[in-house]
Amino acid sequence: MTDGRNLNILQSGRQMLRAFGGVNETYGCSEAELSSSLNFSGRGYPALQTRATRKKVREVQDVNGMYHLNGLVICRGTTLEYTPDADESRAGAVVLENALTDNEKAMTGMGTKVLIWPDKKAFDTVSGELTDLAAAWTLSGGTMTVTPCDGEGRTYTPDGVGTTEPESPADGQLFLKGDAESPYGAGSVLLKYSAKNKKWSEILLTSLRLHCPGLGSVLKEGDTVTVSGMPGTVCSAAAAGLNGEVSISTLDGDDVITTLAVPEDSTRYYGSWTVTATGTSWRSADGKVTENEAAAAPVKLERRVPDLDFVTEQGNRVWGCSREENSIYACALGDPTNWYSYRGIASDSYAVSVGSDGAFTGAASCLGYLLFFKENCIHKLYGSKPSDYQMSSVRCRGVAANAAKSLCVIAETLYYLSPDGVMAWSGSLPAKVSGALDTGKLTAVDRAVGGQLDARYYLYLHRKTDTGSGRLLVYDTERGLWQEESAAGTGMVSTGQQLYLWDGNALWAADPEREVSGEDETGLKFEAVTGDIGLAVPDDKYISRVTLRMDALAHTVLTVAVSYDGGDWETVSSCAVTRDHQRVNLPFVPRRHDTMRLRFAGTGQMVLRSMALTFADAAGARVSGAVPRR
Repeated sequence: MTDGRNLNILQSGRQMLRAFGGVNETYGCSEAELSSSLNFSGRGYPALQTRATRKKVREVQDVNGMYHLNGLVICRGTTLEYTPDADESRAGAVVLENALTDNEKAMTGMGTKVLIWPDKKAFDTVSGELTDLAAAWTLSGGTMTVTPCDGEGRTYTPDGVGTTEPESPADGQLFLKGDAESPYGAGSVLLKYSAKNKKWSEILLTSLRLHCPGLGSVLKEGDTVTVSGMPGTVCSAAAAGLNGEVSISTLDGDDVITTLAVPEDSTRYYGSWTVTATGTSWRSADGKVTENEAAAAPVKLERRVPDLDFVTEQGNRVWGCSREENSIYACALGDPTNWYSYRGIASDSYAVSVGSDGAFTGAASCLGYLLFFKENCIHKLYGSKPSDYQMSSVRCRGVAANAAKSLCVIAETLYYLSPDGVMAWSGSLPAKVSGALDTGKLTAVDRAVGGQLDARYYLYLHRKTDTGSGRLLVYDTERGLWQEESAAGTGMVSTGQQLYLWDGNALWAADPEREVSGEDETGLKFEAVTGDIGLAVPDDKYISRVTLRMDALAHTVLTVAVSYDGGDWETVSSCAVTRDHQRVNLPFVPRRHDTMRLRFAGTGQMVLRSMALTFADAAGARVSGAVPRR
């Protein structure tokens, strides 16, 4: 039999929260997580600690791109600035004014050089020089000559031309033997007499020597150039492929020596062509026959570089793609100036077209693979040389449009923003890591930039519908926690030991302890809102007391507010800290409720160490249900 005197005894209990999670914007946000947050971090985990104050390095305007390679490269407006890592005073900084176009940059490093698109330039961090990747030579007021030669570039002038060899030749005498109808045609043979051997031997003229005044200062040996504007009479007589891709096998001053296919039906092969901007002339090898032709000859030799929107480096090659075409390009081995060199050797350039629909949205290298992204596809390319490059394509969540700069490799994993949230790729298929965030707030971005500091992934994004400065999200890859910081990541660059954030007006260092000079951030504003508290107890109980234990630095001002059952915020406690590392206890007695949320807001630096919740039974089931939080 039950004793009726025990029916009204109220049972109490106590719950201690000491491990606090990150931001959880979903309906399942727990009492130890944050439904919204600003300027908190996971650095004090399991406690909840505000982020470190940043350090203002310097004022800088109009930043179009930043890259780190042995120092910090900043493209601002039309100026390029470079500050070496070893030079903390910036006295040895390189400043090149009016050197770039004023637009957004795509950059990657190769050796000691930073390569910049769309300018197609290379900045050498050792010499401080900015050079063009592309180059061109144009025939304007000069004179160009095209002459057949041997493999070493030597040209020959025969002593005679005919159908039969001379009867008493001298040692070393040259003779052009051919038929009477076309004695200077490709079917003729150039012979040289040897008195020692008492016989004629053939000299093969299978190469061309192109004399181009001033070309030696523009192009280099080994370049593959595109020749255009060469008169058709010269091409049909000297080499059918002269207008097209030509490899400079040897460069002798201003003379290009190259090997091309000899036209079999040429009737004027053995001779020399002289080309000017207004006409051409041909002189036979023995000098006895000349022909002239008045025709415009806009000859141009160009070392082309493709237009690329996304670039990366892998295997001593620069790789890239663009939004405008469905092709992937790679430069020649170790040579970012040559992109159209196809000679059948291991150091050749490489290009491949893909069949997937849509425009490319990004490119990156990770774990030895080349990854080229579209919004719904990843093209993975691997191999060691052009002959064994292989590509596989997977339809999956790729990089979102306008989010190419969100690509960031942290601890052998590639993170990026996709149309469905933030993804992590570690070698197979991407996995979503932003399940705790509202996917709707991560879509339709017009700008997304990623960066790294230690094991934390920083992601700045600005949506097309945003009227403010956007969001700066921070993902702790080791603990799987998300936080949000005050937006200052319109541009960012990681150095390995530091992360620099550009907010549109100034450059900030994310970790002030690693920065020697600069102005410390003051008046850090923070705010955090917990999830619904009270859902963890199935019985009809209420929270009769809340005790918060915190640590704070001097000049920290903190206000604690509570929202009962989804209602308005009510301030329940506040404090102002006067000395460093002060322990603060903030107890308060909430009024009767079903659920409640807490909000911590203020300025300064604080750490929430624990939250103690005292529960008491509500006799008679007096607690009414609350309206679900939207």
